[in-house]
Amino acid sequence: MNSSLSLMTGLRSIDFINISNLTLFTESFELSPKTLRVIISIHSASIEVLPSFVFRGDIEAISFESVNISTVSAFAFANLAGTEKLILEDCLIGTIEEQAFKKFDVNFLHIIGGSFGDQVPSRAMNDLEVFTTFRLDGVYMGTVRSAAFVIKKPKTVTIQNCIIEGLEGEAFDISTRGPVLIKNNNFNSLSAGSFLGIGTDTDDRLPPMGSKLQEITFTNNTLNDFEEGSVLFDRASFRPVIDNILINRTCQCSLLNEWKNNILNYSNVYTRYYSGNSVIQNNNNLLEPIEEGTFYCLDTNGDISGTNSMSISGFTSSFRDYELRRCTIGNSTMLLLVVITILIFLLIVGIVLVVWCCKRHRDNGQKQWISVPTSAPDVVSKKNGVIGRGGVNGSASDGNNSNRTPVDSRITMVVPDGRLYRETEFHVIVEKAEPLTTEL
Repeated sequence: MNSSLSLMTGLRSIDFINISNLTLFTESFELSPKTLRVIISIHSASIEVLPSFVFRGDIEAISFESVNISTVSAFAFANLAGTEKLILEDCLIGTIEEQAFKKFDVNFLHIIGGSFGDQVPSRAMNDLEVFTTFRLDGVYMGTVRSAAFVIKKPKTVTIQNCIIEGLEGEAFDISTRGPVLIKNNNFNSLSAGSFLGIGTDTDDRLPPMGSKLQEITFTNNTLNDFEEGSVLFDRASFRPVIDNILINRTCQCSLLNEWKNNILNYSNVYTRYYSGNSVIQNNNNLLEPIEEGTFYCLDTNGDISGTNSMSISGFTSSFRDYELRRCTIGNSTMLLLVVITILIFLLIVGIVLVVWCCKRHRDNGQKQWISVPTSAPDVVSKKNGVIGRGGVNGSASDGNNSNRTPVDSRITMVVPDGRLYRETEFHVIVEKAEPLTTEL
């Protein structure tokens, strides 16, 4: 019933254990103003709907353990002030509405095991102040929408041993005052900038010169599908420590470069995100790429490489080792074939050029002779190398071209009387001929 506990001034703890169907209403846990530091625990129970504003009063701790909740309504966890702990352990949540956790402060917010539903909507946890630890440990989540977790001021953030089907860009909008640990998780799908929403609190951003940035540790995680720029971090806030990242796909030489561009921090997406950030532009150390040996893929040949290979299940190989062992040989063979092909082509071209040059040289050096005529011609015309047989003033000037025979005008041989002997000696005497005049 509503406000059924408001008259119990001496109440110190509330426990519900082994209840198959627990029905709660708005303000079911409204406490008396005179009641101080009450602990509420629900163990091994089933709740159809966790309604809005179910809690009110001075509550020290709220603990749900092995509880099945079909629907967590908006503002189900609200109106909490000074709460020390909020713990959900091994709880199965079917549907969680937007702003189910709305604007309260708590020292420890732990969600351990269980399921958070097929979809975690935007602002499922909205405007929470967690002063000590925010922890997601062993939780199954479907698609986590952008800004699903909006949390401020935790000293420690831990996301470990979780299975997350899909993580949209900046799904975690967390402003932390300390280090962040993301390890041993399985991310089925990562969008660009999935972790870029995690940063330091504005009061702690940009520490004084000489001081160290907080660390964000991303290690022993498994990635299945990922977009370009999916593994990026706010390097103005953190110093990334990244190791043993398994790409849960079979290693392929043709895909290694694409994977590098998609998940390494020197991708184009990182530049686009920080194109206007003067801190990034003025500090080149913040743009240092991640080592390729940090990332692993499945090696179907069964080779385990690297000293850290036992930290990743199955037969794996780092990008760098696989490329050296499997891809470099193929590239060298291809390069050798290309070089041999080019050399053969150049050899053929060279042979053709040599033959052509020799033939041209021979043709240019050989004398051209005309056949020995049966009778000596009377006139050699300068036009087109044609011999006219009609005499000087005869048919050579006529328009009949049928009596003209083309000859080589360079050398003209005249055989006296048209005679040809068995042994004939030719002496070529080069003389400059002057044109005949009519005076002769």
